[in-house]
Amino acid sequence: MPSFEFLYPEALLLLIPLAAIIVWLRSKVTNSQVIASHLATAMADKPSNNKRHYGWVALLGTIITVSLAGPSFEKQAIPVSQSEHARVLVLDMSRSVYANDIKPTRLAQIKYKAQDLLPLLNQGQTGLVAYAGDAYTISPLTTDSATLSNLVQNLSPEIMPIQGARADLGVKQAISIMKQAGLNQGEILLFADDLDTQELEQIKAQLSEGNWTLSVLAFGTAAGAPIQLSDGSLLTTANGKTVIAKTQLSNLRSAAREGNGQFERYRHDNQDIANLVSESSFDAVNTKVKGDELETKINNGFWLLPFALLCALPLFRKGVIFSLVAMMFSFGLVPNHAQASVLDSAFSNANQRGYASFQDKDYELASQEFQDTKWRAAAQYESGDYEGAINNLKGHSDTDSLYNLGNAYAQNGDLDQAIASYQKVLQQQPEHADAKYNLDIVQQQQQQQQQQQQQDSESNSNQDQQNSEQQSKNNQSNKDKSDSSQSQQSEQSEQSEQSEQSQNNQQSQPSQSEPTDNEGKSSQSENQKQEQQQAQNEQQAQAETAANEQELNNDEEGEQHSAALSQQQEVDPDIRKLEQVESVRDPSYLLRTQMLLQAKDKAAPSSTGKDW
Repeated sequence: MPSFEFLYPEALLLLIPLAAIIVWLRSKVTNSQVIASHLATAMADKPSNNKRHYGWVALLGTIITVSLAGPSFEKQAIPVSQSEHARVLVLDMSRSVYANDIKPTRLAQIKYKAQDLLPLLNQGQTGLVAYAGDAYTISPLTTDSATLSNLVQNLSPEIMPIQGARADLGVKQAISIMKQAGLNQGEILLFADDLDTQELEQIKAQLSEGNWTLSVLAFGTAAGAPIQLSDGSLLTTANGKTVIAKTQLSNLRSAAREGNGQFERYRHDNQDIANLVSESSFDAVNTKVKGDELETKINNGFWLLPFALLCALPLFRKGVIFSLVAMMFSFGLVPNHAQASVLDSAFSNANQRGYASFQDKDYELASQEFQDTKWRAAAQYESGDYEGAINNLKGHSDTDSLYNLGNAYAQNGDLDQAIASYQKVLQQQPEHADAKYNLDIVQQQQQQQQQQQQQDSESNSNQDQQNSEQQSKNNQSNKDKSDSSQSQQSEQSEQSEQSEQSQNNQQSQPSQSEPTDNEGKSSQSENQKQEQQQAQNEQQAQAETAANEQELNNDEEGEQHSAALSQQQEVDPDIRKLEQVESVRDPSYLLRTQMLLQAKDKAAPSSTGKDW
């Protein structure tokens, strides 16, 4: 049984001022009577006519108000359509884009122009390819121009796995992306600064194999400029000559002519981008119907309009115009924003208004207007409210909802849930290319996080072990110092006691034995002096030995401390670890990892083009 509801119940509030106006008009007519009561009784038919007029006005106002409230008892499924055409943006990332004949550099202007172009490609899907010595897929076909713009910002020749210049491989990779999406036609937008004859011939052969269009935006000048590398040095040949990167405009123009596309040279304004978009081969947008449908409720309020016309017929009699003025006055009492909302409600429902806001990129307003949870989740995702998008998509099990749920989880940092969602998508649709691609990226990020956490734990454990070993060594050294000083003091005290005892013995001997002559006395005195001198020499030698041992201990302690510091610098990779963490956080590092994985899965090109 179809459910009945008002799509815009706030319009029913208009009944309040309508009723107030009718009551006010009736009371005013009653109070303004100046005819005598007996005459008024004889003329009773005239007031009754006025009462009937007010009744018609009240009925007409009620019907119009209910019609504006949007009574609905039917639903309609609207198929979701999408353009079947696609294009791939191919960017030159060879080292020649470091040339500064276009300020600040060709590389900077390539990025600027690409970021200006992407928001204008609002029909169909767009992919992204970068090339140097080989070509790599940066992004498959997608409608998310904001993500593509962020990827373009992080591209540079430094992150390319193979240096060189092979524009023909970039065109080949672009065609491969569109073929993998099941398309047999598409447009290639090539942003390049040079094209040699061999590359031109290869591009001609590739374009002849299908209905592919090639448009070219050329950067650089015929005079060219030196190539200043990221370290500030100039690129030189094997012979030591400075390389001058010159742009072969004739070859680039020939490539666009062979591809039935447009050729534009770099301009300081955006007229070059405007020409590429306005003269695009896909101005006539064909659409294909996807399997999804958007269910909307039908506004049946228009069925009340014939009844409103019937009620308005008596108002064309003489003296009824004032009632229409009163109705207009009642609308004037309503706030302006309420009037606009009511008028809009007469022609569109909530989902339609939400879709209009979504097209205008007012995603926050769209998320508030959408009643369909899938569309509300899409608006929340675009506005950055990933938590809200997750909550609205959790209850859906279709492929697109699971895929969008995985994207929301990934953007929110919940990689485990994102992987689980992508795996569910692949279970339902194993050939879902976007899910496979995103699953690989999320798994790589998860592995990098795990490696980073493991490195952090190992570094912390090594640091704790080093600190404990250093502390034990310091304690042992202090203990050895204390023992050494105590032994030295005890030895010195023993030596002093022995010296005193020998002196006492020597002094007591003459008193016990009476000397008979002077020679005995002198020999005894000499013996005492020799013994004293020997004792002093022994004490001095022992003191020197103790001092040497002390210096040796200090030297060993210094060597141990310096060795510990050097070992800490070698083992302690804090600075290196921080650099690794920052490199992992750097989006350009992730792009380089992505391209390296692609390079492993395919054979290296036989020629990388310009090696200088």
